[in-house]
Amino acid sequence: MKSSLASRLEDIPGVASVVIDLEGFGRGIDVRLEPDADEAVVMEKLRALLAAYGLRRDHHPVIEAGRPARPTASIGVDVKITPVGSGARVEVATASVKSFRIVSAEPLSIAQGLADTWCQVIGRVPLAIVDLTIDEDGTLVVVASDGERETRGVADINHGWLDGLTDAVARALGEAGVPGERTVAG
Repeated sequence: MKSSLASRLEDIPGVASVVIDLEGFGRGIDVRLEPDADEAVVMEKLRALLAAYGLRRDHHPVIEAGRPARPTASIGVDVKITPVGSGARVEVATASVKSFRIVSAEPLSIAQGLADTWCQVIGRVPLAIVDLTIDEDGTLVVVASDGERETRGVADINHGWLDGLTDAVARALGEAGVPGERTVAG
């Protein structure tokens, strides 16, 4: 028998399926979107419904994407994130080098996989993704660290989660043509 929350979440246009596990090891709500769903609109409706149920926002919704990121000339790489079982395949490619990682389907894990593969294809030491947040206004903030300094990459999710995540990670890595905000780690 499905919970009323799962049924209400599945009733949101654009949601393909919902699995709720608030007790097990991988606690959370796994939401799969329909391929043609407007991610930003669906995620806003999901947030509103979860807030109405009084659920805390300790975990962000799972990022679900199966298309390449919108072309951004300044980043110099092609990014593709696709679902694989209960995880995601993160792929970054240049004209001559391609790298991918299989990661858990959680935003922080996907951001770390994106940073790792990105650094590999451009030949630089990887940075650790230490934080990922989404503000009320749909602003995505990714914080990367080299162990001594942190860099914030900020992007909006108006064009979808994949584009926002790609832009934010690019800025945090300093690969967007726009430098991220740097701070000394405490």
